Formats: sequence, structure tokens, C-alpha cells
Amino acid sequence: MPFMQATPDNTAQSSGRGHSILLILAAIVVVAAGIREASGILTPILAAAFISMIAILPLALLQGKLGVPRWIALLIVLALTLGGALGIGFYLSQSAAAIKPLLPEYEKRIDELLLTGLEAVKGRGLDIDPDRIMRAAHEWKIADFADVIVLSVAKVLQNLLFVLLVSAFIIAEASSFPAKVRVAFPAAMSGSGLNSVADKVRTFLVVITQLNVVLAVINWVACVAIGVPFAFLLSFLVFFLNYIPTIGAIVASLLVVAIALVTQGWGGALAMAIVQALAGVLIGSVLQPKMLGARLGLSPLVVLLSLVVWGYLLGIAGMFFAVPLTIIVKIVLDSTDDLRSLSVLLGDAAGAREAEKS
Repeated sequence: MPFMQATPDNTAQSSGRGHSILLILAAIVVVAAGIREASGILTPILAAAFISMIAILPLALLQGKLGVPRWIALLIVLALTLGGALGIGFYLSQSAAAIKPLLPEYEKRIDELLLTGLEAVKGRGLDIDPDRIMRAAHEWKIADFADVIVLSVAKVLQNLLFVLLVSAFIIAEASSFPAKVRVAFPAAMSGSGLNSVADKVRTFLVVITQLNVVLAVINWVACVAIGVPFAFLLSFLVFFLNYIPTIGAIVASLLVVAIALVTQGWGGALAMAIVQALAGVLIGSVLQPKMLGARLGLSPLVVLLSLVVWGYLLGIAGMFFAVPLTIIVKIVLDSTDDLRSLSVLLGDAAGAREAEKS
């Protein structure tokens, strides 16, 4: 029986596909390395871009529905953006300074709670040495962790002025920039490419911001009702950390419950844990699916892995931008014939079924 032999055309076609795959992988590695090296510059620019995307919405509202002249609307939006950011930065710096003198008292309270818990566990027959565990716990100091947080806040405030300056210029260019893009890239704007990128990223940022505000209000009310100090600060941290999908919500909830435990005891911590669980169900299972639906088109696994990838490339800030950046990557891949298969892999099940039908 004669063997089937590959024709020269098939061999050349397979070799060409292999070379294309290698070139794509090499390009991804080079781009990723460049992003990591330039993370110090890219991170504040990305922050400014995302702040501007949210700030442009009230600008369009003032100019469109309310008929406010462009320059007045621009001044109002810039004043609100700059004033809000500077006010938050000042409040965070003041809060960090106010918390530091209280840390020794909190450490003492943690020791008491930990020792009580260990004694209770030992009383139930578990073979542990509370003194040894306490000595090991004392090697980790809240004050050291607080110093790291203060330094991080100081670094953020240093970049804040640059972020705000870039945001101001982006907002000022908001009305004329789309026209420039349409002239410069008519092919991209004629389809769904750049328009889809802007719409999906803006939708995600607006919806997540609204949901985070709801979470912050719930936490503020709970902190005030239970008697947890620094209610506004904790609520702001909940608002801020929930921009990180899944992990941010877990960290924010544990932080609030831990503060409630240290300041109000086990009863306050239990009450706060119940609030966090109910708020998580309300936001994550009810409001977010209803408000976002399938508009993101990203697989849950991809969302989780994007935190790792963008976190590695851009640091902690990359985790905040992970979902918007992954949306951009997916839409760019979907707009390119050779890379559309990668876009399908990044998408959810509904997107895969739709691609299969087409």
C-alpha cells in the first residue's frame, strides 16, 4: 500500500504557520519585557487614562443634556477631579499619621485575642504550645507593616500630581480627540475596533465604580453601627481594593473584619463578617451580573490569570488595571484575523458558541 507523501505546498504551508506562531510568541515576550521595564512610566499614564474615562462622562452630560458651554463644563469637571483626588490624598496622609500612635494598643489587643484563642484551643485537647506560638507571632510587628503602608502611600502621592496633570490634559482633549482618531485611523473606527474598546472599558469602569460606591456605603454604615473606628478610611479602602477582581474583595473583607475584631471583639467581628458576606452576595451575585451581564466576554479563569500576568508586568497597580487591559487585548486580538483564535480562548463560553456558529 503506497504511503501518502506530503506535497511541497503542504510542507511549505505548515512551515509558514510554524514560523508565524514562533514570531507571535517572540513578539509577545518582547512586548511583555518592554511593558515590565517601562512599568514606572506606564502605570501613572494608565491611571490617568482610566480616571479620564470616568471623568469624561459628566463632561458629556454637562455639554450634551444640560447645554453648558464647553469651557465651563471643562472647568467644572477638572475642578471636581483635581479637588477630589487632592482631598482624598490629603485625607489618606492624615489618616496614616493618626493611626500610627494607636498601633501599640492594637498590638496589645491582638496579643490578648490570640492568647485567649490559643488557650481555648489547647483546652479542647489540641497539643500546642501557646507561649512558643506567641513568641513566633511577636516576630511580626504591625508597626513594620504600617511603615510599609505609609511608604507606599507616600509613593502614590508623589505620582498623584503627574497623574492629575495627565488626566487634566486628556479631559481637555476629550471633545476633539475622537475626531482626530477618526481621521488618523478611518479603517479602525469604521468597524467595531476602537469604538468597542472604548465602550467596553468605559462600561466596565463605570459599573465597577458604581458597585464599589455601594459597597463603600454599606461598609461605612456597618462600621458606624458596630462602632469600628476610621469608618470612612475603611470604606475608602473597600472601594479602592474592590477594583481588583475577587482577590481585592477578599482582602478588603478580611481587613475590615480584622479591624472590627481588634477594636470591638469577637461579637463585632462576627457582625462585620455577616455584613461582608451579605454585601458580597448582593454585589457579586445579584447586581454585578445584572449590570454587566456578558458585556465583558472574559472567562472567569482568564480574569484570575490576568491578575497574575498584569501584576507581574506592572506590579500591584497592574492588578487594578487587569480586567480593562485584558478587555483591550481581547478586542485587539478579535480584530486581527491571524489572532482571532486567541481571542476565543480568552472569552467566555457564550463567546465561544457564538464564534462556532459564525
